[in-house]
Amino acid sequence: MKYLIFGALGLILTAAVIQSGGLDSLDILEIKLLAAMLGENDAPAEHEQNSDTPPEIIKFYTGEPEPPEKTGGEIIISVLDCVRDEIYDINLEEYLAGVVFSEMPASFELEALKAQAVAARSYSVYKILHSGADEREYHGGADICDDARHCKAYLGKAQAAEKYGDIEYFWQIIKLAVSETAGEIITYKSEPAIAVFHAMSADLTESAENIWGSPVPYLTAVPSQESNNINNIRNFETEIKLSAGEFKNILAESGFNLNFAGEPEDWIENISLNSSGRVDYIIICGEKIPGVTARGVFGLRSTNFTLENTRGGFIFTVYGYGHGVGMSQYGANLMAMDGRSYAEILKWYYTGTEIAEANLFFE
Repeated sequence: MKYLIFGALGLILTAAVIQSGGLDSLDILEIKLLAAMLGENDAPAEHEQNSDTPPEIIKFYTGEPEPPEKTGGEIIISVLDCVRDEIYDINLEEYLAGVVFSEMPASFELEALKAQAVAARSYSVYKILHSGADEREYHGGADICDDARHCKAYLGKAQAAEKYGDIEYFWQIIKLAVSETAGEIITYKSEPAIAVFHAMSADLTESAENIWGSPVPYLTAVPSQESNNINNIRNFETEIKLSAGEFKNILAESGFNLNFAGEPEDWIENISLNSSGRVDYIIICGEKIPGVTARGVFGLRSTNFTLENTRGGFIFTVYGYGHGVGMSQYGANLMAMDGRSYAEILKWYYTGTEIAEANLFFE
């Protein structure tokens, strides 16, 4: 069996940013798989299964992998259990229940959970279809793995119950969200979309171009409702307070060799925002540091932040959580609370996409 497509959309020609002396020198241009950047689908789920881990970027390989089986209309995939270092086969729909449980709070509105199920299914299908030899070698020959930094966070029902206790009620809700969207993915120009998502945005989501350097037509900035509903969103606004010494040490430990001359209030020379209102770059002691880099260095929840000097120290005030690209999970929940369907939510956050059947892309 061979794949029906090998789509070009979602393949991003981008500059690989290498940590040179700490930051920001350009390696050669390589074809990258944007999907791999989305290990950072960082939802602060109520059970905190998923973590906000910096995205990995891996090469795209054009070799044709051994595809998953389609049996009786079902798509069977192989999954690497990274903890046990074991590979097992599982129905894609059963796998998705464990993914959605791990990626979104089960207390969210059903239509939001359904949107999450379709996004996760789309992401998984895209990643499987575009896996190459080296990608599959990373998975030990499997189609996908359960490492959130590389593919998707996943817990089977038994693992989830062992970890969290009685989950039956919430598990049935998740299964309902998956079953009511069974087999559905989102596509752009008849190709599976790389349906990345994040926890929460402020006024706008982020464009893929601002984060990863190249535009993706369906991953552009769109309005999101969270700023108007902060009382309903836990930890929408967070602070990190640092003394001047802590501020210097963090930068030094990250490889920066800066001249911290003068008083701390003189160290921050400029903060530039991008089109979505997030930090594009910050100039510290003459060094231009991208907002994405600053987020990682200081452990911030997003690049939507302000930085204030106060009494010789510094305060980061951070809004939202995640890279900001694609569907906002809390924004999706607010839309569902307003009566929007999962299809409306998906079309809002993934501009110009359509809903299609995953089976169309397998023989």
